[in-house]
Amino acid sequence: MDVPLFASRASLEPLLDEVAARQRRVLDGGRYILGPEVEAFEAEFAAYVGAEHCVGVANGTDAIAIGLRALGVGPGDEVVVPSVSFFATVEPVVTIGATPVFCDVDPESWVMTAESAEPAIGERTRALLPVHLFGNPAPVAELMELAGTRGARVLEDAAQAHGARLDGAMAGSLGDAATFSFFPSKNLGGFGDGGGVVTSDPEVEALARRLRFHGSEDKRTHTEAGYNSRLDELQAAGLRVLLPHMDEWTAARRSAARAYLDAGLGEQVAVQAETPGAESCWHLFVARSPERDRLGAALNEAGIGARAYYEVPLYDQPAVQRWRPPEPLPNTEAICAEILALPMGTALDPAAPAAVTDAVRSALS
Repeated sequence: MDVPLFASRASLEPLLDEVAARQRRVLDGGRYILGPEVEAFEAEFAAYVGAEHCVGVANGTDAIAIGLRALGVGPGDEVVVPSVSFFATVEPVVTIGATPVFCDVDPESWVMTAESAEPAIGERTRALLPVHLFGNPAPVAELMELAGTRGARVLEDAAQAHGARLDGAMAGSLGDAATFSFFPSKNLGGFGDGGGVVTSDPEVEALARRLRFHGSEDKRTHTEAGYNSRLDELQAAGLRVLLPHMDEWTAARRSAARAYLDAGLGEQVAVQAETPGAESCWHLFVARSPERDRLGAALNEAGIGARAYYEVPLYDQPAVQRWRPPEPLPNTEAICAEILALPMGTALDPAAPAAVTDAVRSALS
């Protein structure tokens, strides 16, 4: 059977007429920036996450830059960053003038932990930036405790973690603040770029709101040099239609992940382990094999979507190699050499996990 790597479009199709109708009302109203749809979505998404505030911004990358600055990070400060992630995790650290310090990740869950982060902390560390990789929450409680002993803050990169939970609490409500992306491929994806900064700290919220609008509260007085980074009304209108379906969609992804494991995939390849106490939202279902390239080619040949992710450790990206750690980080090097995304989505055919597992078994036999 042909199995696409991303299987969510069928879940979206029934909602497109409602999205179009709500966006049409925005067009008829003529207010496109920071209007009632953005205000309503910010309140609804904050409530969903379990935080007091959401500040809608233009994209997830800006959300990290604004989130870091709202937590007091600036030039000369250091930010501890996990080495397995998309480039957008580290890019804002550099663009705000801070210094990234790369740490290794846990070999089973593939996320930053207190144990992996602690060696990277120094006197100038101002923040930890854990990534909830592929929808699996990092252990934020222990990172908050570690950061607290060093006078640092914790900003969750939750771009892949809409709907994930840790010890019953939503990802995004666990640290000092969190950032989300609403890029179309995300679990809560809009119809263009979009992002948000989520926090329960009123001072962080107030500064984030100023920073997204040229450092101003009133368009006349500018207290910071900020950004032109605002979630627009059309995106917010569409996201408001999708948000009520998040629990249903997360349950579908978790069911698909269980089906892979029930089919015996874990006997053929290593599968990302959920952090203890976590409920991953399985943004991607990623396996690990020393035969990654051969396996991926065989699956694609069989009509099964499979793709290597983050083959290059973050510190080996040319733009940030000047901050490369003195020695390669062993878990990062091994993970980046072996991980392969397999089909996942809210509308994944129930028969797909068993079929994919059979194809993996055949390819590796």
